[in-house]
Amino acid sequence: MRIAVDAATWANGRGYGRFTREIVGAAARLDSGHRFVLVGDAGSLPAPVDAFDVVHAAVEVPPATAASATGYRSARDLAVMSRALASASADCIFFPTVYTYVPVMTRVPVVVGIHDVIPERLPDDVFPTARSRWLWTIKVRSALFQAARVMTVSHHARAGILELLGVHPSRIRIVPEAPAAIFRPDADVAPGVAALLAAGQRGDARLLLYVGGVAPHKNLDALVRCVKAIAGRPAFADVILVIAGDYSGDVFHSAYPRLRAQLDEGGEPRVVFTGRLDDEAIAGLMRLAQALVLPSFDEGFGLPGIEAAACGTAVVATRNSALPDVLGDAALFVDPRDEPALQAALERVLGDPALRAAMGARGSERARLCTWDAAARSLLDLFEELEPPR
Repeated sequence: MRIAVDAATWANGRGYGRFTREIVGAAARLDSGHRFVLVGDAGSLPAPVDAFDVVHAAVEVPPATAASATGYRSARDLAVMSRALASASADCIFFPTVYTYVPVMTRVPVVVGIHDVIPERLPDDVFPTARSRWLWTIKVRSALFQAARVMTVSHHARAGILELLGVHPSRIRIVPEAPAAIFRPDADVAPGVAALLAAGQRGDARLLLYVGGVAPHKNLDALVRCVKAIAGRPAFADVILVIAGDYSGDVFHSAYPRLRAQLDEGGEPRVVFTGRLDDEAIAGLMRLAQALVLPSFDEGFGLPGIEAAACGTAVVATRNSALPDVLGDAALFVDPRDEPALQAALERVLGDPALRAAMGARGSERARLCTWDAAARSLLDLFEELEPPR
């Protein structure tokens, strides 16, 4: 099969970009006989490589920028991208995420990725305006109308799609996520130390780590309150919270202004924002951290949790994700709306080195079972379902 891929998110620094790069790259490496065509704007696509054909769409605004919390894509750019996908001479068209979906005039089957139903479940945390919510709803409904199959990343996300989007179970396939090779128990800590020093902290600081977007649904204000409360106890007075993620240039709805006001009012320098970091620095910070904390109200998967586990780091995470299924007893799980439970879990993992070591060892074992090659095989199985008989 010749598979056209909407690669508009290829350069995206958030989870959508990571998923697109990893899953398509792994699928292209497998000896499947299929050929992938990356379609997108020149600024987003990788340099030409033998594994891919590339089709450039001459859009005026990069899709990953235009499809922001407050933006929209022009009719011209939608048409340009649609024509580019339709002209790729493909047997199937794949949108790794509905975030950059465009309707395509085509007779070949279309596969659309929906990673979660956070916009539907928590609209006030995702959309700054009623207009942006309306545009999102139109896009999702159009994608579901056209999609022969809906790809998602976990059983948790699938349950949300069934409940809130009404997709028939027969149309949904799960293609899970996995840690990149850089996330491992022997990852170099030096880039993590350098990131701490660049943020004005000691390289040997005792830290809790959050990795991801600074969005309202990530529940970071509750995490900040818990860390400040913990730091008031003598045993944890040296603990800091490191938030590694873009807090100034992200196109998604941001909770940073609210968090900044919360921190300035308290006057307590317990929270450090590093901005976006490369994978080497993130892996180093994960190895240095006492725990990775992911207290989101909802996650389609929860990839930073698997990445941290792959580094042998303890994980405290939301129950509302794929992580309970993937990590099991290798992590501590909390109801994200139960702040006392979150604080208790943090105190427990900070105060018990043996527990941290046991969680890290179990997590590393669990994470090794998650590979992008296996995920890519699931994706290829999905495409092959749609291949016409010869």
